[in-house]
Amino acid sequence: MFWRKKEEEKQEVVSDAPLEVPAIDQKPFWQAIWPVLACGAGLFSDGYVNNVIGSVSTTLGYEYGDVYDNSNAASVVPAIAFAGTVVGQLFFGYLSDKWSRTNSLLISTLILIIFTALAAGSYYHGDAVGMFNILTAWRFFVGIGIGGEYPAGSVSCAESSGELKSGTRNTWFILFTNSMIDWGFVFGAFIPYVVAAAAHNSHYSTIWRTSLGIGVAFPLVLFVLRLKLKEPEEFSRNSMKQ
Repeated sequence: MFWRKKEEEKQEVVSDAPLEVPAIDQKPFWQAIWPVLACGAGLFSDGYVNNVIGSVSTTLGYEYGDVYDNSNAASVVPAIAFAGTVVGQLFFGYLSDKWSRTNSLLISTLILIIFTALAAGSYYHGDAVGMFNILTAWRFFVGIGIGGEYPAGSVSCAESSGELKSGTRNTWFILFTNSMIDWGFVFGAFIPYVVAAAAHNSHYSTIWRTSLGIGVAFPLVLFVLRLKLKEPEEFSRNSMKQ
């Protein structure tokens, strides 16, 4: 009887013991930093695409003169992407929480690539005003792609940084988000300057189309990198799907 009682006590202790949940910050450094880079660095392309439109608008003014300066496009083209950004944030904010962080990120990146390329090739039967309207429409959809980067990319970056060593997470998060978008703004102003110098400050159409087209390269590289991404561990544990 005595040993039976001992065995029952041992069983109770074992059953009451909490289940051990594996820590999410025990991955090797390079394995843990990879998704942080792939998710957060997209803000570089967002910063570039957002800021380059200022130089593009100035160049359009030189190329088309009063036709552009006196049109609604002069104020709408530089600003319309922000309206799209709000739409993208709302749409992808829900989609990334309800469906998938990674897939939402891929879709928003694809939207950014496609409509940035279309904006660079804007044309409407040789009509300047029609081309301005087409450019405005494409820039709105570019904004949707940019907006998707925040709830899908930045949040995924924050969740993935939880897999890094404690005490370094904020550093890497800031490096691949805040710093990236700041450098994107810098390059968004510098690259049109280089393109204009290469074109000897003439061939205005080449300057603004090339400056916009270069904005396709950055998200295109990221899209390839993001194809290998998996859902962040924290999202898998706490997503709305559960």
